Amino acid sequence: MDEILSSPEQGHLLVEAGPGGGKSTLMACLAGRLSQLLLQQRGGGEGSLIPVWTTASHLATAHDGVDLALSRLVYGRAYDGERRFTKAVGGLMPESSTWLIMVDGLDEVSAVGERALLTKRLTTLAEQTRADEARTRFVVASRPLHRLERTVFHRAGFSRWAVAPFDAGQVREFAARWFGAEEPGPRQAQELVRQAELAGLQELMANPLLAAVAAAVFEAWPDRMLPANQYALYEQYRAYLMSAKGLQRETYLSCLAPSALRDPAALDCVRFLRERFDDLLRHLALTTVTETSPDLLHSALSWLTEQLGPRARTSIPGWGEQVAALLTTSGLVLSSEGSLRFLHVSFAEHLAAEAQSLCLPAQFDPTSREWAGVLEQAVFGKEARAQTARAALLHFAHRHPLESARMLTWLQQGTDRHQQIAGFLLAEGSPAGPAHVASFLDRLPSLPPDCWHMAGHFADSSTHEMLRSYARSSDHPKALRLQALAALAIRHPGEAEEIRACFAPHQLGGHGLPGAQTPSGEETMLPLSVADGCWEPSALITVLEQLTSEDVRAEATLFSELVCEGSLESAERSAVIYRLCEAAPEEGHRTAERLQGIAFSAQLDPWPRLDAAEALIEFGGSYLMAATAALTCIAENPHYAIPSRLAAAEYLGSLGGRHVDYAHRLLTHLAQQESTQPVQRMELCEALAQLQG
Repeated sequence: MDEILSSPEQGHLLVEAGPGGGKSTLMACLAGRLSQLLLQQRGGGEGSLIPVWTTASHLATAHDGVDLALSRLVYGRAYDGERRFTKAVGGLMPESSTWLIMVDGLDEVSAVGERALLTKRLTTLAEQTRADEARTRFVVASRPLHRLERTVFHRAGFSRWAVAPFDAGQVREFAARWFGAEEPGPRQAQELVRQAELAGLQELMANPLLAAVAAAVFEAWPDRMLPANQYALYEQYRAYLMSAKGLQRETYLSCLAPSALRDPAALDCVRFLRERFDDLLRHLALTTVTETSPDLLHSALSWLTEQLGPRARTSIPGWGEQVAALLTTSGLVLSSEGSLRFLHVSFAEHLAAEAQSLCLPAQFDPTSREWAGVLEQAVFGKEARAQTARAALLHFAHRHPLESARMLTWLQQGTDRHQQIAGFLLAEGSPAGPAHVASFLDRLPSLPPDCWHMAGHFADSSTHEMLRSYARSSDHPKALRLQALAALAIRHPGEAEEIRACFAPHQLGGHGLPGAQTPSGEETMLPLSVADGCWEPSALITVLEQLTSEDVRAEATLFSELVCEGSLESAERSAVIYRLCEAAPEEGHRTAERLQGIAFSAQLDPWPRLDAAEALIEFGGSYLMAATAALTCIAENPHYAIPSRLAAAEYLGSLGGRHVDYAHRLLTHLAQQESTQPVQRMELCEALAQLQG
C-alpha cells in the first residue's frame, strides 16, 4: 500500500477483498499510521498524506448529503459551512500535502439504489479533484463489485487493486504469530497448520478472518480435529464464544434481577432475556444485513418492547445500558463509540440465514408456500437475497439431516441452477448419501465453472479420483482440465502442482492454482470458443464494450438468448439490451416480444416471469406498459410466495409515480398479514422504508 500511495500516477484507488479478506483492517491501520506520521512531523512534511477515514454507510445515510458529511469529517461535527467538499477542503490544504479520503465498506450499503447514488457522488468528486488538479485522492474499499460497478470507478480514474489472500507461507507465519515464539507456541502453530491441511481447509485458511476463527477453535479444543467446511467452523466458533462468555452473561443476568425490585413484570423481562438471548441476536443480525447503518441498540429495545411491552423500560433502571452491556457478552457484538455493531458482518450474515431457516417448516415440502418462497429466492434470486436464502437452506440441512437428503434429491431433479445449490450444500457438509455426490459428479462436466470449485471441497474419494482423472487426461477439453486442476488444488495442492507441471506453458495461459500471486490489473477474458467445450456468457459481457456494431449484429441471436434466459444480473442485461437495440433493432424488437410472452405465461414459475418483466422495462414504450401489467399480475397473485410478490412490488415501485403508491399499499397489506413470517416481515418493512425514502 505504501508503494501504491507513493506513486501519484496511481491516482484514486478501488481496493477489493472478499468477506474477512482484511480490507477494513488495512484501511484502519493505514489511517492510524498516517495520523501518527503527521503528529511526529508536527503537521506534515513534504508530500505527506492527511487521512480522512469514514464508512460508506455513514456517507450513504447522511441526511444532508455526501459533500457536507465529508466536510464535517474534516472540520468537525459542528461544521455547517461550504457544502461543496472540493472547495471546502481547499482552504485547509497544507503546503505540499494531499487529502486521502478513505471510504470503507461500500458493499455494506445494502440498498442497491443507495449504493449507486453514493458511487456516483464519490466518482464525481474524484473526477472533479482530478480536473481541478486538487491534491485529493480517494481510496474506496469493498467486497468484490459487479464488473459494471467497477467500470464506473475505472472511468473516474480509479485503479483497481485486490488484497491478496494468504499463501501457504503466510498461513504458517500467521500461526506462528498467533501462538508466539515461546513453547508450546511453535508446536501449537505447527499442529494448527497440520490439522487445517488434513481437514482440507487450505482455501479457508487463506482468508484472514477464517484463519483467526480456525485458530480460536483450535485453541478451545486442541484435541478435536478442525471441521472441514466454513459452516461447521462458524458454528464451533460460535459455541466457543457462547461457552467462554457464558459465566459472564449469567453473572450479569443475576445482577439484573435485584434491579427488578421484585416486580413480576420486570422479573419476566430478565427471564425472557436469559431464554431468548439467541433470538435477540438473530433479530439484530437481520437488521444488520437488511438495513444500511442501523442503530442496533434501538432495534434491540424496539424488539424487546414488542415482545414484553413497555414495563421493562420503566421498571428496570438504565434498561437501555443494561441491554447493550448484555449483548456484548455474546462475543459477537461490540460496543463502539456509543453504538453497537457485530464483530464482523460475516457473523451477522450467518445468524440472519439461521433466522430465516428457523421460519421454515420442519418437513421439506417444495409445494408449500413457505418452502416455495425460500427455494425461489435461492434458485432464481439475485445477489444478497439469493445468498441469504441458500445459507438458510444450509442451516436447515444441518439441523434436519433426514430432510436434507430429501431436499438434495429434489434439487438434483431440477435445472442447472438447482444443481448449483445442491453442490453448494454438499460442499458445506450437508448430510447426504453417496448417490447425491454421484449424481452431482455425473452432471458436473456440463455444469457452470463454479460447480467445479464446489466439487473441490468434497471430501469423498470418488470426487478426488474424478478431479484427478480430468486434470490428467488429454482426452478432455482444455477448459475442463483447467477447472478440474483448480478444484483438485483446494484439498490436494501438492498433487495438483505435480499435474500442473506436466502442462505446457501455453496450455496454462493465465490460470494459476489457489494461493498463486496474480497481477492486480484487470485481466481481459475473451469468450471461449465452442470448440473448447465451455462457453461462458460472462466472458461475452466482459468484452461487450469492446465489440463493434458489426460484431453485435453478427451475434445478435446469441445476445438475444442471453437476455431471455434470465441468468444475467440486472446491470449486465441492461448493457446487452442497449447494445442489441442500438446495433440490431429488429432483433431487439423480437427479443422484447419473446420477453413479453414469458412475462405473461401462467405456466411458468414467478421468478422467470419477474426476470422477463424487469428486462422488458428496458425497452420502454408499449413494452413498459406490458411489463407493468405483468408485474401487477404477479404482485396480486395470492398463490405466489411473498418473496416473489415483494420483488414484483419493488420493480413496480422503481417506476415511480402512482406505482409507488400501489407498491406501498401492497407491501403494507403483506406485512400486516398474520401468516407472514418474521423474516419476511422485516424484508417488507425495509422495502417500505426504501419506497418512503
